[in-house]
Amino acid sequence: MKFTRFVNFNLLIVALIVTLSLSLLNTVQAQNIPAANNTITLTASTNNPLPGQSITITAASYSFNINGATVIWSIGGKQVQKGIGLITYQATAPALGKKLTIDVNAITPDGGSYSNSIILGSGVIDMIMETDGYTPPFFKGKFPLVFQNTVKIIAVPHLANSAGKEYDPATLVYNWKKDDGTVLGNQSGYGKQSISIKGSIIPRPYSLIVTASTRDGMAQAQSLIQIAPTSPSIIFYDNDPLYGPLFNNAINSSFHIGSQNELGVFASLFGFNFSNKITDALNLNWMINNLQHSELSSSQSVTLRATNGTSGVSHIDLAVKGNSNILQSAESSFDVSFDASGSTAQSVPVNF
Repeated sequence: MKFTRFVNFNLLIVALIVTLSLSLLNTVQAQNIPAANNTITLTASTNNPLPGQSITITAASYSFNINGATVIWSIGGKQVQKGIGLITYQATAPALGKKLTIDVNAITPDGGSYSNSIILGSGVIDMIMETDGYTPPFFKGKFPLVFQNTVKIIAVPHLANSAGKEYDPATLVYNWKKDDGTVLGNQSGYGKQSISIKGSIIPRPYSLIVTASTRDGMAQAQSLIQIAPTSPSIIFYDNDPLYGPLFNNAINSSFHIGSQNELGVFASLFGFNFSNKITDALNLNWMINNLQHSELSSSQSVTLRATNGTSGVSHIDLAVKGNSNILQSAESSFDVSFDASGSTAQSVPVNF
């Protein structure tokens, strides 16, 4: 009899332990269930709008059916849009230095109310691109970026405080990156509003993205510039013996010597990289009627002369290639015609 009581007592203890264990297990599982997130998530179509730019604001929720709720949009306490399932709103970015606060309130059919707000600012970054490729003196244009040029990008941001005063670009923080996500960390940072990149041997187009922000992050703007290198080019100019190259008088496909029997030609090598000593960087191959003149391999200027008593047309061709920058190459040509000045006329090429 005593043995039976002992067994029942043990069974009672085991039952209590099992019950307590199940209770503890259920308590732990309940703590691991995340609490419901009763908020509205607001996203803008762009995080860095320009002043006056149209922006789409989208409301979403993972805790209730916002598409079945009455959604109320307000700006500055004034209702601007209301309707069932109206989860988007078209806003206009404010002027520089101004902030726009958009409030959203969603009311579900069972009376539940959920709200959130988003603050919009604006900013502009002007991008200036410079290359180290050659252009002639007083050249007023901007020649395109050439293969293997070093390109310098300068960011000129326009961000303003609440009083409308623009921040000094030198006091902003810059983050530079390529469109493939590569952050150019060594050229990013405080006051680093310019960046220089040497052209790759593999000439693929890419984009540079810069974000400029205040040190406290309260104002920022972003901009993008396309980097698409191209081939250099050669343009011939009349090389006057007194005034030098006449950059306002380009030689196109043909040129007539006339009675002077002589023509000075200057080849301007747009986009090429070279120093004052052209032979260190480039090889120039001048040809007359497919006959090579290797003695002119380092000369940008030549003088063409027609022999007295002759007439005809000669084809002048110049091919230029970089010695180390092997992707920099170009070729151009023109025809020069001349008249006979005597009774015996024959067709012979001009001379250098």
